[in-house]
Amino acid sequence: MFKIVNPLLKTMILVLCSVFLLSGTVNGQNADLITEKHQAPFGNLDKTPYLGNVVYSRQPDAATIAMLKDQGFKMVLSVRYDDEPVGFDARKLIEKNGISFVQISYLKGSINDKERSVDDDAVTQIKQVIEAANAANSKILLHCASGQRAAATLGSILYRDYGFSQQEARKYVEKAGLTSKGTGAIYDKYISSIKK
Repeated sequence: MFKIVNPLLKTMILVLCSVFLLSGTVNGQNADLITEKHQAPFGNLDKTPYLGNVVYSRQPDAATIAMLKDQGFKMVLSVRYDDEPVGFDARKLIEKNGISFVQISYLKGSINDKERSVDDDAVTQIKQVIEAANAANSKILLHCASGQRAAATLGSILYRDYGFSQQEARKYVEKAGLTSKGTGAIYDKYISSIKK
């Protein structure tokens, strides 16, 4: 069992899980995380891979955030470090535009840490948010700074929780936009550490 220390995040996950449970008998293991859909690039988001109910991307700028609601997004899930600078108050702007915002850092620690590794508890939390939104048929924008960590979250969930092989999970990580050797190495190390 994991512990969520941020009370706002804990409330958001509880609400989303309630929606998930009330929405029917969808089993999380059967949630569709890989069906490819089309999301045209918009604003500063030049790459917008869309799998399941999630669009994987880089950090939307202020002008792009103003477009999210018209693009059908119900939630923004940031997997950036909690202390990673954005340059503006993204949470405030997103919520002002009527969209839910959740922050869960995919990697442990701080933006200033030299050693980087995946936070397994965070993967669990990200999975719960995605599955709850999927069950409610809510479209999510899942992002980090460049889209690399965002893409890696998909493979982490598919391999750890959905029974995908390393090769299958990696295929979907790349469809979600992973191209970085550095993030790829962190992802591979995490996948290799999972005991199945």
